[in-house]
Amino acid sequence: MNKESCFSTEMAVQGYLPLMHELAIRIELVALACDGKMGMSPPFAREYSYLQFRRMCELIALGCLQLHGDLPYAQKSSAKKEWNAERIMKLLQNDYKYAFPQCVIRNQTENGWHVEANCKKNALTFRDFRELYSECGEVLHRGRIKTLQSSGNFTERDYQRVVMWQAKIVDLMNEHMIGRANSKGFYIVSLRTSSGYPECSVFDLEGENNISVSTHTLTVSDEVVHSYVSNKSL
Repeated sequence: MNKESCFSTEMAVQGYLPLMHELAIRIELVALACDGKMGMSPPFAREYSYLQFRRMCELIALGCLQLHGDLPYAQKSSAKKEWNAERIMKLLQNDYKYAFPQCVIRNQTENGWHVEANCKKNALTFRDFRELYSECGEVLHRGRIKTLQSSGNFTERDYQRVVMWQAKIVDLMNEHMIGRANSKGFYIVSLRTSSGYPECSVFDLEGENNISVSTHTLTVSDEVVHSYVSNKSL
């Protein structure tokens, strides 16, 4: 039995949903920082936001690695050791050029659900992803002696780039689709549902005209401290 035949979409989704829950939390944290609700001055709120953006890039890449577990690169032992988000996505893209998520909008109609992909012009693209990941490294590293004097000047443009990146990530990930290679099916994911947690619908293509759908929702025990954003006092 080869590794691809051992791949389970259900297990892949079980690994993916917690990553999306964490992503949603980090999006909320950036919003709080930008709204001045964390007691940080703008330069420190910007730095904090880029830390979250870097983590978000890692979550997106690791999530894609989960859902594309049947691709040749994902089956390599080196893939499980890789930490660089851009490198993970680049290698996945080499195996399957549509490995990166696509934004979707879902609307319920009389005949069921209408799904439109790639309809948000502002949504984060793979090119944006690579640019953001590189920019995170530039912002979060203090730099060299020669660059220290120029790196301390915070401008309105710096703040607007934080707002821009946040909006791009939200437009992509709020509801997104990830297609499987070789037309095996696809995943549609909602970052937040009425339950307060992410949900993923798995579409498995069976022959030319048949498709099966299963939906998975993340559940977290109340005994687990699973959110950094809470109205409850510990």
